[in-house]
Amino acid sequence: QVAEAVAQPLLGTRRVTLVSGGSGDLGVSRLPTEILEVVTKLPTAVEALTGISVTQVPPSGPLTTT
Repeated sequence: QVAEAVAQPLLGTRRVTLVSGGSGDLGVSRLPTEILEVVTKLPTAVEALTGISVTQVPPSGPLTTT
């Protein structure tokens, strides 16, 4: 689901420009790797911004306090 949400904005994309340092895959074959890198870094970024560890949120949704 996270990978789908990260890739969602690409559905309406007409043109993609990729910049590479010259190592590894080049061109459009690099895109899946880039998406996976974003998904991998997302939990750390969310926790840094919110203080909530997404790995500890139950699948049913975020914890609420009453």
